[in-house]
Amino acid sequence: MWMGDWWWETQHHLPSGATVTPVILASDKTELSQFKGDKNAWPVYLSIGNPLKKVCHQPSHHASILLSYLPVSKLESSDDNLIGQHHLFHYCMRRMVQPLVDTGQSGVEMVCADRQIWRVSPILTAYIRDHPKQCLIACCAENQCPKCLVPAKE
Repeated sequence: MWMGDWWWETQHHLPSGATVTPVILASDKTELSQFKGDKNAWPVYLSIGNPLKKVCHQPSHHASILLSYLPVSKLESSDDNLIGQHHLFHYCMRRMVQPLVDTGQSGVEMVCADRQIWRVSPILTAYIRDHPKQCLIACCAENQCPKCLVPAKE
């Protein structure tokens, strides 16, 4: 994302006068209850990709916001239920990011930090997650690599 080539290439696909706003999503499974430890969810946080380092590392600046809680399925661990977990995750993510996709294509006028009104196009550029979530996204078992086709035993 911080590569100038990516930024310029993306900028060229936008209408004249628009600017790219890189959006980063992050999630990690968390416990919702301290009394009964079987209540889990995946909170999904949203931040933009260009705040200053001193801003994004201080919670009081609210550089990240809670976007949603994704359900953690209690389905049995058979192959059919694993497919159901993948479908549930992808359905929820699709519903959650569809407004972002629509806005990214058409752009929206916003008041920016310089107090000027700019047409910005928020574009999903990164999704930060742990290995089990990578496997869920790639629809593969957790003992496989979500990025390549190498068998688990190799």
